[in-house]
Amino acid sequence: MVEPARIPTPVDAAHVDDPPIPDPNDARRAYHYHRAKRRARIERRRERRWARIRFWFMLGCLLVVLAVIGVLILQQIQNVFGI
Repeated sequence: MVEPARIPTPVDAAHVDDPPIPDPNDARRAYHYHRAKRRARIERRRERRWARIRFWFMLGCLLVVLAVIGVLILQQIQNVFGI
């Protein structure tokens, strides 16, 4: 069953205006959070750079293979038709 809402007492209301107690670990946690964020950003940048290098390398390899196959096909056509 639902209970009625609590009516704040004067003692409870006095604690509302008190400043929050600072956590001594907040600065350390924030430092580690931002450091991890920076590390992740650098890692993403590095991975993106390596992905570009892999892409262009594989594209170059495929073009070389295509050129070799094309030359071999042309040689076979010349041998078959005596051109």
